[in-house]
Amino acid sequence: MEEKHDIVAPVFKAKGKPVSKAKISPRPVVKMKAGNIQLTIFKGTNPSLAAEVVKAVVHYAH
Repeated sequence: MEEKHDIVAPVFKAKGKPVSKAKISPRPVVKMKAGNIQLTIFKGTNPSLAAEVVKAVVHYAH
């Protein structure tokens, strides 16, 4: 007994653009000023990366 397999080709359709898309506005979480340098960290930023950037800014601002 042989099994027969049908190959079905996928059909891709382009989706329409949503009528109203909410704008993403970045929200500052921390604003810091060291010397003449102002640093703003936004919500969603990688915490370890932000910590390294703050260390570098504070170190080189002096």
